[in-house]
Amino acid sequence: MSNISHPRGLFYVISVQAWEYFSYYGMRALLILYLTKQLLFSDAHAYALYGAYTSLVYVTPIIGGYIADRYLGNFWSVAIGALLMVAGHTVLSFPTSGHSTLYIALALIIVGYGFFKTNSSCLLGELYHDRESIRDSGFSLSYVGANLGAFLAPIATGYFAETYGWHIGFGIAGLGMFAGLLVFLSGRNAFKDVAGLKKEALSAKTAGISNSMLLFAGVVLSVGFFAVILAQLWAGFVLIVIGIVSLFLMGRIYTRCDVQGKKNIWAIVLFMMFGTLFWAFDQQGGSSITLFIERNVNKDLFGFNIPTSFYQSINPFAVIFGGALVAWAWKLLARFNIQPKTLSKLGIGFLFLTSGFLLINIASKLAMHSGHTSMLWVTIGLGLIGLAEMFIDPVALAAITRLNPANSTGTLAGIYMLVSGSIANFVAAWIATATAVTTEDGKVQSLTQAASSYHDVFHTIFLIALSAFICLIILKMFTKKLLP
Repeated sequence: MSNISHPRGLFYVISVQAWEYFSYYGMRALLILYLTKQLLFSDAHAYALYGAYTSLVYVTPIIGGYIADRYLGNFWSVAIGALLMVAGHTVLSFPTSGHSTLYIALALIIVGYGFFKTNSSCLLGELYHDRESIRDSGFSLSYVGANLGAFLAPIATGYFAETYGWHIGFGIAGLGMFAGLLVFLSGRNAFKDVAGLKKEALSAKTAGISNSMLLFAGVVLSVGFFAVILAQLWAGFVLIVIGIVSLFLMGRIYTRCDVQGKKNIWAIVLFMMFGTLFWAFDQQGGSSITLFIERNVNKDLFGFNIPTSFYQSINPFAVIFGGALVAWAWKLLARFNIQPKTLSKLGIGFLFLTSGFLLINIASKLAMHSGHTSMLWVTIGLGLIGLAEMFIDPVALAAITRLNPANSTGTLAGIYMLVSGSIANFVAAWIATATAVTTEDGKVQSLTQAASSYHDVFHTIFLIALSAFICLIILKMFTKKLLP
């Protein structure tokens, strides 16, 4: 039996994905702190902008995927996306950057993310067109590599931001993306067999203007459009439109389904609801939990003060090592012909989520008395929340592909990612706003009052997560034969 090797292009895709995760999560680890401590935004304003940014990055990949299919191909879409993200991080790294340049920088990253995100996965898929037996292995390696970048990023950017200033921290994130782009372009010959530029489509004219020029103009206008959306905090209106379109698409699919297919649609709606709820809570890690750590957690470890941004590495660390344990557990259960149902797996995820917020809830309760609490509670809590991720998106997306109503897996999976990404991040910002406290020059006036605000929200999240866990147990009891 011959051994099938991975394609040469795998290294270059993993490299650029790892550096993209490095740049995105490195910048994200600093963003909420930069807004509140450097630009002196109020908590409410900072949460709203953070939520708008993290929700809009899930919108643009739909358009980026369409452009790749019609005009650019996956390779050049990834390269253009990486270049735009480098530009965004570069703008953030300018010492003179302020409010106006902030919006332009974030808009550049949003548009670049649209070209990059889904097309990098599609490019990887193209490499395995004749290696189907090891496709899953290639994607697993890609996933581990990407999360390795996410793990290292907050440590690197946090250290440089803490030691040399915010803009150096942002510059390190951009430098990482630039390094990834250079490595990616150096491996161009490894992608000779994948689809390239659609030259005829690009040179064709629409209303007397070549499509290539229209695309360039579209990118420039898109950056301006998203900069205005961010500055005016109008992301909610964009998401309303997305929600309406998603409902319309699901309605069309529903009408084409037979009786069983319609039941499957309702099952997928259920997964979307729980997925959105989970991520709205999980994404507190980059907003309200970050400010709670900054203000109320004793970060001293043997005389070394651990920067707040370092705590953003706990989640990807848990994902990397927890993912390996989960994969091993599923294989072990399969040997005994045991296959947990989808709702059981989602239930495990919500159990970890509930446990994580229980510990963070305890931490905030303790901080209400003295203003500070031990880092141990938060560290373990964030680790448990990271483990929970292994039982949510991978499980829900796998179930959608199995249910496959009306042969619309791609559309439904895309809608799931939109809802659990864009809408969940927007809801997460709305939840975080409830923790907002009055600040003066970026500092809170009362640490115990701040801890009380965080405790109120974390306690509510804990109770809702616990209720969701109980609901999943009850649903499992009544839907044993209906769901995979």
